[in-house]
This record gives sequence, structure tokens and C-alpha cells, in this order.
Amino acid sequence: MSAMPPHVLVIGGTGILAPAVGTLARRGTVVSVVSRSAARVAALRDGLATAGGARVNGVIADVTDPPALAAALDEAAGTCGPIGLALVYQPFAPAEAWDTLVPRVGELLVTVLVSNYAAEDAPPPPLREGHHERLLVRHLLLGWHRDVNGVRWHTPEEVSTAAVGVADRRASTVLGAVRPWTERPGS
Repeated sequence: MSAMPPHVLVIGGTGILAPAVGTLARRGTVVSVVSRSAARVAALRDGLATAGGARVNGVIADVTDPPALAAALDEAAGTCGPIGLALVYQPFAPAEAWDTLVPRVGELLVTVLVSNYAAEDAPPPPLREGHHERLLVRHLLLGWHRDVNGVRWHTPEEVSTAAVGVADRRASTVLGAVRPWTERPGS
């Protein structure tokens, strides 16, 4: 994206994508964060406020409840404007959530896929990469970090930086290593 849209949605924003919320909010965009917990959104908002202010909108909904998610997203769009970009940590979004989410995102949807999608017997991602009518879907496949100390999973900061980079179209769509599979942390 050449410029960040004025309203961005983040699913996973009180967890692994919390640093992305801060990055996006500091760019001046309104970031709607989907969470089942108003307290977690408030803590995120308070933490960002002490770091220079942020415009974070809590979208209190359970992504496993499509009607509640639809109502919450429609309310967020009514309050903050159309959702131009969504960053979605895929494990939090069951199949039904995608049908609710896709028609409500205007430009770009970045799915953050866990390393299991790199396995030889992996299922296909919930949405294929590419254009879906007016919406572009891009994937960020999470691998692992390998260095002289061994292997580890990526930190929330690393995942968030990569996800925002994919949205900006300046980052690779694979973070870290995904082969050989036997080197996965915990294997």
C-alpha cells in the first residue's frame, strides 16, 4: 500500500499483533482491534497512550460468532469509517469468520498464517492469495528464526513488523525458515 488507509482492522491485536497496532496507530490511522475482552483492549490502548498516543477502537466480539462479529464490524465502520486494511492472525479466525470479514474490508486483507501451512500435508489457507473482486488477499507465512543459538519462534515484534511490511508491500511473504521441517522449534 502506498499510504495506510484511515481505518485498519486487526484480529490478534491484543496478542501477537499488538506491536502492529502501535505501529499503525502512530502512523495516524484509526486501528480497530477485535477482542473478546474489553479489558485487554483498554490495556493495549492505555499502553499505547503512554507511548505517544494512539487511536485504538475496541471491537468487542468473538470471531467464532459470525453474527456478533458482523454487527461489531459494522458498528466499527459506522464509527471510524470504512475498513481499508485488515491484518488477521489466522488461528483466531474460523472458516465462518472469513465470510463475515471479506465483504467488510475494502482494499487489502493480510492473513498471518502459522507454520503448519508450510507442511507437506497442510490444508489450503482459508482464503486464496490474490484478488477477490475488489479485495486483495496477501499471506504472511510464519516460519521460525534460526541462528547460532538454535531455533525459536518469532516474537510479536518480528511478526508485527513483517505483517505491516506485507501490507506496505515491502516485505517478503514468508518470515524466517520453513524448511527443513524437522528443524521447527519443538520438533
